[in-house]
Amino acid sequence: MRTRQSRRLFLAGAGVTLALPFLPSALWSRRAGAATCVPPRRFMAWLAPNGMNMPDWTPTTAGMGWTSTPILAPLEPIRNKVLIVTGLDHEAIAVPEPSPTGNPPGPYAAGTGCFLNMVPVDGHDATDPTRISLDQALLPVLNSADCGAPPSLTSISIGLGGDNIICDYADCAFTRALSWNSGMVLPAIYDPALLFDAMFAPGNDIAARRAIAQRKSILDSVLAEARSLSVKLSPSDRLKLDEHTTLVRNLETRLQRTGKSRVAVPSGAGDEACMPARPGPLPLGPLTLSSLFEYDFRLFVDLMAVAFQCDITRAITFRIGADSDYAFLVGGRPYTAPHRTLSASGSDLAALTKIDAYEITQAAALLQKLDSVVEADGQTVLDHTTFYLGSDIADGVAKNHWDMPVILAGGASGGLKVDGRHVNYIPQLPFPRPLVGPRNPNQNTGQVFISILHAHGILQDTFGLATGGPLSELMP
Repeated sequence: MRTRQSRRLFLAGAGVTLALPFLPSALWSRRAGAATCVPPRRFMAWLAPNGMNMPDWTPTTAGMGWTSTPILAPLEPIRNKVLIVTGLDHEAIAVPEPSPTGNPPGPYAAGTGCFLNMVPVDGHDATDPTRISLDQALLPVLNSADCGAPPSLTSISIGLGGDNIICDYADCAFTRALSWNSGMVLPAIYDPALLFDAMFAPGNDIAARRAIAQRKSILDSVLAEARSLSVKLSPSDRLKLDEHTTLVRNLETRLQRTGKSRVAVPSGAGDEACMPARPGPLPLGPLTLSSLFEYDFRLFVDLMAVAFQCDITRAITFRIGADSDYAFLVGGRPYTAPHRTLSASGSDLAALTKIDAYEITQAAALLQKLDSVVEADGQTVLDHTTFYLGSDIADGVAKNHWDMPVILAGGASGGLKVDGRHVNYIPQLPFPRPLVGPRNPNQNTGQVFISILHAHGILQDTFGLATGGPLSELMP
């Protein structure tokens, strides 16, 4: 039997584990059998809430060479590894007609509840065992141990901006979580500091918890080992190691705050889930919900990039709160007019475009970070990642679940054809386009998920209540 060596390298000390990116000159990479290891595949789902200002989102031409739009412009540096998909529909899944219960949820709960699992909220409660999100369905492939131990965190669920203010006439879990495993909701982490600790001091390790409680840097625990490794590396890898440890140190510094961690604690969780955050400087300027949201957004982007780059996890779901306050971006807006209120009124499309473009800017920053790290096979982390971005609704006023905004990036290690195209399933869409385009029932959002499953060797032609098999335009 051939033994495969792990491609991963760790520094450890005082109960803290620091995963490192791929370093070709490290001794471990030269072991017999190391070349048989293939880089792991990753999956990430990103929910940008409240739909998009679709006239400023949709490219006017299909195929290659489409002209960028105000909202999609931030993707230009990574365009060749992105796919824009127009015209997908899951209205019949989100809003079954007639209502099975006679008491349907609101459109936000309906859209978020089925966002990554294609099982309706109406008629399928939170404990329905058929509700399995795509990230969890992919885990057997993503976390395969064929090339060493699986990552320390099976998956990560993140919620930016805290809980939504309302539950939209449904179980609140449907508007606050994306990740589900056979009817069990996987609660989101809302605090970047708590995510940092989970990534670098996982579990209930006593020494790690003590180091955190004593406000010690995790890098202090592994500094000696890092120095010992550094002398064995090539100049380029030594620079890469230095850049990585500097990044982690910078993240620690940015995460230092006074007060307690802002995290939703699952029922039955121990006291360690509410560990006080490390004291330190707050973001410059007056601290408001809006400025804290902006600060956390950038931190989460950096943490998610490190989590994939260093193989800490291979599955992430990321939900931006629908009621997040963008006053820092669209100045003069009071807290009484958060994103959802602004979207639902349709009163200021320019402000909505600015918010939408900001969210895509952060997604683009993450994709570029993943594309900057080269793996053992010469491809980048992004090349071995499947990234899906969508929304709970398409338009804030109509609150429809067709003509959905969708972005794919990465390519599932070659399993998907993500090559810079715009795939348009509504060829009759006029331009300038309306806020809500015509329905196309022939291609549904769930078929993107079925395509992703096929790309990972899971050959099923249904997912949740979605049918139709994979989309040929997405397959190589």
